[in-house]
Amino acid sequence: MKPLYQNNFEAYQGEAGSRKVLKLDFNERSDSRPLWLTTETISTECLWKYPDKTGLEDQVAQYYGLNKEQLLLTNGGDEAIELLFKYACLQQRRLILPLPAFSQYLAGKVTWSADMTLIEPLDDMRIDLQGALSEVSEGSILIITSPNNPTGELISEDELYRVCQQAKEKNAQVFLDEAYIEFACKDEDYSLKLLEEFDNLIVLRTLSKAFGLAGIRCGYLLGQSKIVIEFARLAMPFNLPAPTIEVAKKAFTDSARLEVNNYAGTISQNREQVVVLLKSAGLKVVDSSANFLFIQGNENKLRLIKAACEKRNIIIKTELAGLSAKDKKINAIRITIPFYLKPLLNALGLALKPELICFDMDGVLIDTRQSYDQAIKATVEHIAGKTVEQSDIEKLRSKGGFNNDWVLSLELVQQSGYETDLNAVIDVFQSFYQGSEKNKGLKELEKPFIERQLSTQLFVTNTRTIKTAIVTGRPKDEAVEGARMIGANNCLVISDDDVEVSKPEPEGIIKALRYFGKENGWMLGDTPDDMVAANRAGVIAIGIGDESLYEGGADLVLDNVNQLESLL
Repeated sequence: MKPLYQNNFEAYQGEAGSRKVLKLDFNERSDSRPLWLTTETISTECLWKYPDKTGLEDQVAQYYGLNKEQLLLTNGGDEAIELLFKYACLQQRRLILPLPAFSQYLAGKVTWSADMTLIEPLDDMRIDLQGALSEVSEGSILIITSPNNPTGELISEDELYRVCQQAKEKNAQVFLDEAYIEFACKDEDYSLKLLEEFDNLIVLRTLSKAFGLAGIRCGYLLGQSKIVIEFARLAMPFNLPAPTIEVAKKAFTDSARLEVNNYAGTISQNREQVVVLLKSAGLKVVDSSANFLFIQGNENKLRLIKAACEKRNIIIKTELAGLSAKDKKINAIRITIPFYLKPLLNALGLALKPELICFDMDGVLIDTRQSYDQAIKATVEHIAGKTVEQSDIEKLRSKGGFNNDWVLSLELVQQSGYETDLNAVIDVFQSFYQGSEKNKGLKELEKPFIERQLSTQLFVTNTRTIKTAIVTGRPKDEAVEGARMIGANNCLVISDDDVEVSKPEPEGIIKALRYFGKENGWMLGDTPDDMVAANRAGVIAIGIGDESLYEGGADLVLDNVNQLESLL
């Protein structure tokens, strides 16, 4: 059987395994092109003369079983919306828009200084249909988008009938935006039935979404001839270019209809897979009948999704307009559902279902302010006779390149004007940290940052589902000793002795990934070096303690390691 689609998945992978950008922000058909389109060529003979829409109009009218007078071809759905505002303003009709809504309607309100009543959404971000209907008055126009953008909410057939009926009773009109209707996968085109009964209804559709033709800018309005003619009077005479007309004709064929139906069915199945993953991570998803999902919930999890998608070269919609007319913050993202789902599932897995979590030890799992930090101060004072403040240590660490406290101590000694070598610094440092027969070492003052319950959960209970590793700049014996202190006896420990090059190089993290045979991971650390290493390894970089770590490349910053539990 001839394939329906041109496979773009290999193109997405790029050369030598590199990833090209996958656009999942504008609800386009970005990763599969229909074969009925790939063979299309544009004749240059059509370019010298003004475009003639007659052939396409005949084809679309026949496609829907309508008269040509019931159809208006437009330059994408955007021109249809523009015509709505022209029509409403010239006839002094009030517009009623339930939120959330497509941003173009809000832009039109401003551009045209339109008389528009905005209806706030329900708490679950569905439109307040009853509230909108209560605002309908003589001559007004109620705008309904189904499936809605940005939520994907589908208005039921019974509700649509009620909307048209109640609007008609008040001599009002209904503008029904169905840009995403193909993804609802309905066996019957219910809107055509409504058009037969209601002369106050006009329907917007487009080739930009399911047909994958956003680039040609072709949409259309359907309705009874009386209302369509009113809109047609306001349109430009040659609003569709000749190449657009030629390509659009291919969309209204039996082969295209079959392909689009199959494509939409696949998107619907993919959408449900993504919903299951998101809901299992505790996120809220509005029931969608479109080719996208509207996602709310834990703000940190949304931030991780954004970061993971960026690392996988996937663009998603993180700035959404038209959610509310009130001055209230609504944390949400929107993701277009692709045809080839694996890249998106991989990114969401990286964000929400890490296979491996790596931890820096000092300052993350263990409080070393009275041990390593005091050893630094004592070492510098012993060798150079200079008093070091905690701020001096933090300032140097924040620059990066000083993940090893011996190296940091040497730098502070040299900054004081005293010349020595690393071995001399190590000897003094270790004498303070390890102690002697006469004096207890500063290591005795260390205590866990991580709470026992979380430590048990990570390093004992859940080791089959989430692997863990400690990737630290400590020497091996001190790293193992620290792991025992927090109850991570069986955790993989990668110390400074186990790598050729210390952080910020990603060697330790990569070794941990390879050891467990995993791809998706997180790295928790408290220094810029940890963040750089995480990003170079392609894992999520989670900073601990200091929001300045965002400048160092952190994808997320937590106050302390115990907040990790809220992300798992």
